[in-house]
Amino acid sequence: MKILVVSESFIIRDSLNHLLNETLKTNDIITASNANDLSNEDLLEIDFSLIDVNKNNISIVERLSKVKNKSKKLKIMILDMRKDIELFIKSIDYGIDGYILNIDDKDEFIYIIKKVLNGKKFYDSELLQYTIHNEKTNNEIDLTNREKCVLNYVCKGLSNKDIANELKVTDYTIKKHVSNILSKLHLRNRQDIILYAQDNNIIDDII
Repeated sequence: MKILVVSESFIIRDSLNHLLNETLKTNDIITASNANDLSNEDLLEIDFSLIDVNKNNISIVERLSKVKNKSKKLKIMILDMRKDIELFIKSIDYGIDGYILNIDDKDEFIYIIKKVLNGKKFYDSELLQYTIHNEKTNNEIDLTNREKCVLNYVCKGLSNKDIANELKVTDYTIKKHVSNILSKLHLRNRQDIILYAQDNNIIDDII
């Protein structure tokens, strides 16, 4: 696996280099303060790119998204400590795989990286409210009726076991439904489900 880490901060570059090397067991990591110095041929060989964005390197996001259209294997993840909403919305349109605002917990950060590498999308829950115009309307959420029902129970604070009892099914069945909900809505845990439902005003619409 070939990895590209972009940041103007040498501290962030070195820290991410060490973490990715340790986590993914690879030495094939390129670090750059400005990825625009790399050729398109170089970028086409990248499997995973982690970009610490700021006002001086935003253009690399658009450039990498174009490379991504040619190289379907490329996964792109953005670290945005400035919380640039406009860039986030553009990134959704660009097909960026992951977008986080900060690194609060090492294990969670590693979990997010592995999720993105496995083909899943991840967007910081604080930013989900800004994707409304890019997502389906509330009445067109891509969930089955049973998944909507489970989501409603999750929002009420019920455990998988409690939901299973309510619906007269097994715990495993509910666990599978919750997993599908998380995957379809690009969320990571039950709390994110609740926040998403609140932000999109769908709790009362789901029966």
